[in-house]
Amino acid sequence: MSDVGFHLAFWSLSALTIGGALMIIVSRNLIHAVIFLILSFIGVAGLFITLSADFLALVQILVYVGAIAVLMLFAILLTPRAARDNEESLMRYPAMILMGLVIAAGVFVALETDWGPMREGAIGTQAKIIGESLINQYVLPFEIGAVMLTAALVGAIALARQDDEDLPIHTASLIEEGVLPPPDGDAADAPAGPGDDS
Repeated sequence: MSDVGFHLAFWSLSALTIGGALMIIVSRNLIHAVIFLILSFIGVAGLFITLSADFLALVQILVYVGAIAVLMLFAILLTPRAARDNEESLMRYPAMILMGLVIAAGVFVALETDWGPMREGAIGTQAKIIGESLINQYVLPFEIGAVMLTAALVGAIALARQDDEDLPIHTASLIEEGVLPPPDGDAADAPAGPGDDS
């Protein structure tokens, strides 16, 4: 990649990443915020490609865009009676101060680091090396991780699924906790008012 193309790709992907992150803060709708988070993840994956870290870019797309963001969307959509807006919080200003410090540290590191030797020494075949390691000496942990992720997915589906016979139990527990109002039948137990003589 030529220097002009590298710089153009780097600054474009940086703008996409930072712009998506800022829109997460500005957006008041949680679903829109997750979509902007996906854009930010894609920008980070593109930055990994510009640094010749193709395996990390692929993992970024598969894990963060394909799993974490989709999990967030399912959590928002499957949560009953969830408020789908970003409400004001007391942690807003401390979070802004922390974000400013992190940005300042990132800018300092980016300006003070000599990136030339790192780009020249990048491994061109890292995906092949990591893939062969996963298939050969690390095949057992790799398979255990796959089974655990499958079990977590099945468990999430089982928790999100709501059977008809469980509905009265869930409704009763929500009424006891005060989340739902009591049914209309309880209104008959209330004391009669002055205009209820019949």
